[in-house]
Formats: sequence, structure tokens, C-alpha cells
Amino acid sequence: MSDRRWPLAALGLALAWGVLPALPSLARGELIGHGLTDLYPSVWGLWHFHAAGGLLPDHTSLLSHPHGMGFYYSSPIKAWLGLPLLGVLGLAGTFNALTLAARVGTVLAAYGAGRVWGLRGPGALTAAAVYGCAPFFHGFAVEGIIEGTDGWTLALWAWAAGARRHGLAAGALALTVLSSWYLGMAACLLVVLSALEDRRRLVALSGLFLAAPAVLRFAGAFPEAAPLDPAVRLAMGAGQAPWTPGALAGLQPFAQTAFVGVGAIGLSLWSRTKLPLLALVPAVLSTGWGPWYELPILELVRFPYRWHAATLALLALAAGRGADRLPRWAGLTAPVLVLEGLLLSPVEPVLPGAASEHPAVLAAVEGPVLDVPGPVSMPPGEPNPSRRRARYLLYDQAAHGQPIAWRPDFNSVGVPPAHPDPTAPFRTWDRLVTPGDPPPLAAGAVDGLAAAGIRTIVLHKSELGMAWIRDLRAQLVAQGAVAVHDDGERWLLRVPVR
Repeated sequence: MSDRRWPLAALGLALAWGVLPALPSLARGELIGHGLTDLYPSVWGLWHFHAAGGLLPDHTSLLSHPHGMGFYYSSPIKAWLGLPLLGVLGLAGTFNALTLAARVGTVLAAYGAGRVWGLRGPGALTAAAVYGCAPFFHGFAVEGIIEGTDGWTLALWAWAAGARRHGLAAGALALTVLSSWYLGMAACLLVVLSALEDRRRLVALSGLFLAAPAVLRFAGAFPEAAPLDPAVRLAMGAGQAPWTPGALAGLQPFAQTAFVGVGAIGLSLWSRTKLPLLALVPAVLSTGWGPWYELPILELVRFPYRWHAATLALLALAAGRGADRLPRWAGLTAPVLVLEGLLLSPVEPVLPGAASEHPAVLAAVEGPVLDVPGPVSMPPGEPNPSRRRARYLLYDQAAHGQPIAWRPDFNSVGVPPAHPDPTAPFRTWDRLVTPGDPPPLAAGAVDGLAAAGIRTIVLHKSELGMAWIRDLRAQLVAQGAVAVHDDGERWLLRVPVR
């Protein structure tokens, strides 16, 4: 293959990787990703960012009505890129387009970075496969973790650093921080490691000052965020247990992985460079173990496996150099490495889909809303079955546009309200909280909702069960609420104005 064809090969790899695994969910008109963890909060965040005027809010009045709560969207970059698309593609279409673009862009940016760092065509294509097509980034798309798929920002920093364009590297580092705290964390580590070759690369750390407004906004949104329990951090680390290949195991609700195939490791060692040794630094950090997690900033790291982005960047360059030492047929290593990851990693190869439609009954919503049941706070590291309710708690808000009464905890980062909570009487009406018989509804519960300005109650049958929902509906009506709609899946009641 001539050198002029390698960019076309990279484009083909990027498009195949970016689009083909998503085709089944796109054909069904679904959102890309499953709806059991972060997908619906991610999509809702795009809508909320638009509702906030495209700024960086650290507080929202759309949650925890009537007082609001601290909130910071995890992916400002995606939100800004999505602003001009929302009016054309709609919310679901915008999320899907951004996900596909991030997957394609990560492969292309990794290829470009590899060329700047001295790789020939086969090596750069190999680097793009190891980094851009990694199960690590694929897992973020599976879960719908919107900030996790933007590996292109870190690769853009790598391109600027390799070109020794230190001012651009600073801007790229700021962009990386804005795309994801964890990618920004990995970028800072790579800046320090790359400075072992050229100290001028440390100039890129000035990009932290450019990203300072976002950091301050996040700190303002969650001022009481506490250091993580070391045991929980270790559980969120890399390589804790054997896995079953995702190609065999079906849907994996948690696509957390730091998988690296033997092909990439072999090529990295064949490179005969120091890069695999340097890669041990983020690899050790990604386990979540070590006394360094007692240090400021590091003590706040909640998902240490995400250091793996830095490990991938170093191994991708090393594997590319190894591929360049092979005969010309080395270009075939890229698709082999991609297939190895898809078939052997614990992440399913075909991206799942989740429902993108909104119930028609939401058109009858008037004023602030209380959905029952609501979110349930769980300690960090524990599976939270209530996360699937984000579809109606958050995503459906984009359809009715009204504030909701509940206060989501956003992975236990949020803090409890310091004021009277109108949702309190309804917390025990939840099978995740009360496994036995339903308790009587507290006297004055409807009056409390009316005083807080809540105007609509939505009872979800699939979550409550028919026996509970009939009982709760009867008690709400007895306290003055008026049943107005039943669409088979949910009952909608109106709270009278007192």
C-alpha cells in the first residue's frame, strides 16, 4: 500500500468503527447505549445545557423544585457542539450524531498524532486501532457515558505535543479538560512524562488556567464532595477480576474495562522503546491502589480505571513503532487488533440501544412534576437499580419542560437538601426502599406538594406494581388530588392549588 493510501485506510477504519457497531440501534430509532446507567442523564444534560443558554451553570432550578440544586454537566464540549444540531436533529438525533462523531474523530485524531510522532503509515494505523478502537472507549458508548467517548481531545493534545507546538498543546489540554475531567487528568500525566524528552512540553500545563472557569464551576456545584472510600476506589480500578468476553455474555450493564489485547502488548514490546515502561505509570494508577491516593486531588478520583486513557496513548505509540518494524503487510495488524478487542474484551461488540420516544401523556403535564417512585441514593460502588428511572425522571423532562421535585444524587456527588423536602412522604413508596407492604401515605402529603408548587403527580405502574399504585392513587385522591389520565403505563394526577 502506498503512503498516499494510508490516510484513506485510516478514514475507512474510523468510519467502520464509528458507525457499524451502532447500525442496529440506529435502524430501530433508538438512542445509542443501554438505559441502565448514564445514558439518559447524559442525553438530558444536552437539553439542560441548551435550556441554560449554553453557559456553564453550577446550579439548576429544573431539579429539586422549588429550591433547585447544584449541577455541572460532565461534557461541556459535547453540549456546545450539540447546540446548533438540536433544532435540526432533535435531542436523540443530536446525542447519536455526537457519539458517532466522537468515535470517528478519536480514530482519525489518533492516526494524525501517530504520524506527527514519527510513525509511518502502518504504524499510525496501528496506533489508531490500539487507541481509537479500544474497548475502553467502546465501553463508554455502551453505557452512554457522554464525556467518555471524546478520546479525540487527548489525541489532539498528543498531536500538538508531537509537533512541538506548545501553545496549541496548552489549548488542546484545556479542551481535553473541558471534554472530561478524567481525560484531562490523563493529559496532565502525559505532559509530565513527555517532558522527559523535551521540557518545553510542560508549557502545555498552562492550559489548566484556560480551563479554570470550568473547574471553579464544578467546585461551586458540588462544594461538599468528599474523598472516596479506598475500598470503593479499588473496586472502580482496573483488572480486579477475570471477565467473560462481551461477544458471548450479552448485555453488560457496566462496561468498565482496561482491556489491552496480547497483540498490542506484543507490538509494544517489539518496538524496543521505553514506552511500555512509561505506560506502567498510568497502569498502576488505574488499579486504584497506592498511597498516592492520600494526596490532594488524587483522593477525589472516583474511577481510577480511567487513567487507562494514558496507558492506551503510550501503548498505541509503542505498538505503532513495533508495527513499523514489521514488513509492509503490517497494515493488516490494525483490523486484527480491532477484532481482538471486540471479540475478547468484556464489552459487547454491538452497541445496544435504548428507547428514545416520550409518552404522549406528557402533553397533559401542567406545572412542576413529582414522579413516583423517584431516585434512590446508594453508596458509591453499589449497583443502583433506580438508575433506570432516569428515563422518566430526566429524559422525559425534555418533553414536558417542567421542573421536577426529586433531587438526583449524580453518582453520590450531590448532597441532601438542607430545607424541607416535599418528596419525603413518597420515599417509602418504593419497592427498593420498602420491600414489604406499602406504608400509609403521610397526612398532608398533597398539601405539602401544593405548598411547594408541585402541580402534577405521575405514578409509574411498572415500578410500583398494580397493588401499590391503586392504594397510593386512592390515598392521593382522598387527600384532594384529582386523577386526570391513565395511559396504561402511568397514572397522572393533578394537585389542586390551595
